[in-house]
Amino acid sequence: MSQQHIIQVKQLALSFEDGTAFSFDNINISRGKITGIIGPNGSGKTTFVEAVLGLKNTSKADITIDGVTQKEFFSSMKNRKNLGSQLQVFAFSEMVKVSEMVSLHKALYGTQSKRIYDDLALAEISSKRLDKLSGGQKQRVSLFMALAHMPKLITLDEPSSALDKTMAEKLIALLKYMVAEQGCSIIIVTHHPYELDICDEVMTIYAGTKAYHETRDDFINQIIGAYHAQIFTGDQNDDPTIETAIDNIAHVKQHFRQNGQIDIFGSAEMEADFLALVKQYGLKSYSFAQTNSADILKISTSYAG
Repeated sequence: MSQQHIIQVKQLALSFEDGTAFSFDNINISRGKITGIIGPNGSGKTTFVEAVLGLKNTSKADITIDGVTQKEFFSSMKNRKNLGSQLQVFAFSEMVKVSEMVSLHKALYGTQSKRIYDDLALAEISSKRLDKLSGGQKQRVSLFMALAHMPKLITLDEPSSALDKTMAEKLIALLKYMVAEQGCSIIIVTHHPYELDICDEVMTIYAGTKAYHETRDDFINQIIGAYHAQIFTGDQNDDPTIETAIDNIAHVKQHFRQNGQIDIFGSAEMEADFLALVKQYGLKSYSFAQTNSADILKISTSYAG
């Protein structure tokens, strides 16, 4: 059994009738960590997770989960009880009440966390039928079903989607607690900066395959650039000239131009030359700050491909 990795994907391949194909190799998801999966819409993030969970037909699948093969893992009731998954599709019968879902969960898993019940505020909706719930309330039920038994392995697909700010903050605190205090391993497919903020590792998927898999700090420092400079040029026609000047700035890792704005990523050492460029071209609107999760997501979606 691998003590370091909760999931190891040596080979995973699948294709669909429309010709879309996905191929993943040599992916190791760390045990006891939060791993964020990011990338453009349609790149294969959800497909990857669902294939690992055995929910997709694959042409190749050499996968180890918690030290055993994928087939062995899902053939064991004990292992299945150590898994919690929240998917994009709400898959429960909507004619039952929330209280009945809570009872069903207890019957299935035999254990239930009061903290998760309380933090997701299920008591206030317990008497409601699922078809009478709002989108955010349904999401809370889905999250309860995935988390309440404190599973060893958790997969979440945009978990804070439809949640209000207060509930999203409670969820983030809950996930941090589950990893730090309960030793859970969590995979999050995300488009939200506040979800990415708590990730220990980041995996990017482009065009149906893994592009990078690094710790969050290494991903920022080595792949993207620890600092993010912005120039707002509006409709100025000298953007190409400015971009040529940017190419000559030391310590720049990458830059992008879009809709009258140039984003520049690199190390802290580029600041002096960046400010000199701003002065040279008389630019009045600019910024310079540390790279954050919103920047990571912008690169992984807006600038991909």
